[in-house]
Amino acid sequence: MTLTELNRSFAMKPAVHFLTSAGSDGDPHDLVGRVKSKEALDEMGADCFEKSVIYKDTAYDVIEGFIGEPLPP
Repeated sequence: MTLTELNRSFAMKPAVHFLTSAGSDGDPHDLVGRVKSKEALDEMGADCFEKSVIYKDTAYDVIEGFIGEPLPP
């Protein structure tokens, strides 16, 4: 993706935004409000299914989207 106003290009990667923790333990992994790439979730060992992510024993509600990584000029 290229933003002509900024004269910058970005490689887009699938990612999720953590909205809420579905468990009664709150957010033990401090993920609510954060954005993680699918690659990072794989490295963490998290399981993604539709609009949720399970990390260790905690389920999270997420929104799927993309994150841009700046390309060299």
